[in-house]
Amino acid sequence: MSKIFDLGRTPEEWSARLRPRGVELSPRTLRSKAREHGQYFAVGRAIFITPDQMDEILLREADRTSRSAELQHGNAQKGG
Repeated sequence: MSKIFDLGRTPEEWSARLRPRGVELSPRTLRSKAREHGQYFAVGRAIFITPDQMDEILLREADRTSRSAELQHGNAQKGG
């Protein structure tokens, strides 16, 4: 069988796997982030995300969050 089907999980499956680790990420949000970053496979209406794609989504979101924090920190210093 295809690696996509062997390794890939739906956003619902990823959400359920992350929840016990204290990560609340809704399937809808994950689906949106996967599309935004182009990190998914679509088969008909179904979306599958492989572990490598999930890593990429999380890394890009972490980078975005840290850049946003840096900008806010920089603006706070300029205004103070």
